[in-house]
Amino acid sequence: MTNPAHPYWGKALQNQQKSQAKPEARQASKRQRMRDGFDDEWVGKDVEVEQVKGVIRGRVVDVSKYWLKIIVNGEVVYLNKAYIASIKPLVVKDTASGGGNGGEQRPKSK
Repeated sequence: MTNPAHPYWGKALQNQQKSQAKPEARQASKRQRMRDGFDDEWVGKDVEVEQVKGVIRGRVVDVSKYWLKIIVNGEVVYLNKAYIASIKPLVVKDTASGGGNGGEQRPKSK
């Protein structure tokens, strides 16, 4: 039989407890590294949100696990992510150049 009062067994028990605690710590750090979504990439950007019942264009100001907060024509709109089909960056055409080609000038063809 083992004698728990012996110093060897005390160290053996400590080592066993340490080895059992390590996998839990590894799993916790692995969960922290997993990405939940790409929502933070949309904050502060103008977007076009395609929903089941149409399209909404506005600026994303905040996100949560289930909701997007968007400013549309000066009003706050909350969108449930379950009903969003896609989100695209809203491209604003440069109409100052007249051509809508980003201000690039093309050589005239003869």
